[in-house]
Amino acid sequence: MPMSAVPVYSGNPFSEENLRDSKPLYKELRDLGRLVWVPELDLYVAARFEDVQKGLRSPKVLISSNGVVANPAVNTMSAVQASTILSDGQDHLRFKKVLSAPLMPKPIEGLRGRLTEMIDEKVAQLVNAEPFDAMREIASLLPIGVVAEMIGLRGFTADQMLFWSDAMFDGFAPPSARNEEKTQTANVEFFKFLMSQNRDNLVPGSLGSKLFEAVDAGELVEQEALGLLGDYIVPSLDTTILSTGEMLYRLAVTPGAWDAYVANPDLAPKIILEAVRMASVIRGFTRYAAEDYPVGDFVVPKGARVWLINAAANLDERKYPDPDDFKVDRDPRDQLAWGHGVHLCVGKHLAQLEMETILGSLLRKVERLEVVGEPTPLINSGIQGFENLQMRLHAKA
Repeated sequence: MPMSAVPVYSGNPFSEENLRDSKPLYKELRDLGRLVWVPELDLYVAARFEDVQKGLRSPKVLISSNGVVANPAVNTMSAVQASTILSDGQDHLRFKKVLSAPLMPKPIEGLRGRLTEMIDEKVAQLVNAEPFDAMREIASLLPIGVVAEMIGLRGFTADQMLFWSDAMFDGFAPPSARNEEKTQTANVEFFKFLMSQNRDNLVPGSLGSKLFEAVDAGELVEQEALGLLGDYIVPSLDTTILSTGEMLYRLAVTPGAWDAYVANPDLAPKIILEAVRMASVIRGFTRYAAEDYPVGDFVVPKGARVWLINAAANLDERKYPDPDDFKVDRDPRDQLAWGHGVHLCVGKHLAQLEMETILGSLLRKVERLEVVGEPTPLINSGIQGFENLQMRLHAKA
């Protein structure tokens, strides 16, 4: 039980109402205090930018190897899988070194030409056409088009990847009638698939094959290489897709935003970071306190769990003035949507390249972006964004 002075949130953060629109929840948690106790989940919450950032900078005390979600069953099962997300200390550094090397800016720059060709062809088909779902036609195009091929695994489809990713993120919350069956099915399918793989299934030169090259070099053991394949599959799609959907939506509905970009294309990096900040696709991860951990005047006691809500921190008015406003000239390079510290996302450079390529294609071919109707929110315990976003692209004269 928490210290009596710790503010309490008595609701369920994973109720459908909160998942449909989390901003009121995030604000309530920030306003309650620097640390909040949630009896429904049996854990603490930190939702202010300063405290979430500090927590992410404290990996020796707030550890990841005991699981990183609010679902005890998933945390128990996750303990047996090699993963950068679920590791600490030297194991984490070793895993991350192998995973991140092929995804640094220089190696992925070679994808730019192919990505440009793919998105240019799609945008040419969509300009002046009937309204379309931008999540499926634009936001998903590049991640689905290149990630499966980059990983180099045979025997599965992009639709399977999307199902596994969506369902496993939905397992961030304790089981409910809404998510339990889907999450269990995805977990069984996904881990069975991973454990059935071997180096003979992998395309030579692919990301997956490089994991087994690390086995041959003595940097990993084979079981670790299989586990790390999951780090390439699960986080690689939804995060970029949903961030791109946010970017398209904001450029279309924010007065002056698209015109500002057209007038100054050098704003692209800031626009991407601002969209990623506002999307904050992964709500946040929990951490296990290996020892007492102070947060302001409060303490997360040893053995307790604290949820660091990155998405709430990225909307903290204490950090970002007018945080709900999309500002193309804001430069939120310290935003926490891609994590922070040792657990910074290894795929952020690829995501930036994909989003930058989309912006460039739209700039060349589109006069105006239009949102048609209201977007449909995604209902998921671990991630947030649009499930459907109807748009029109108006071609340049």
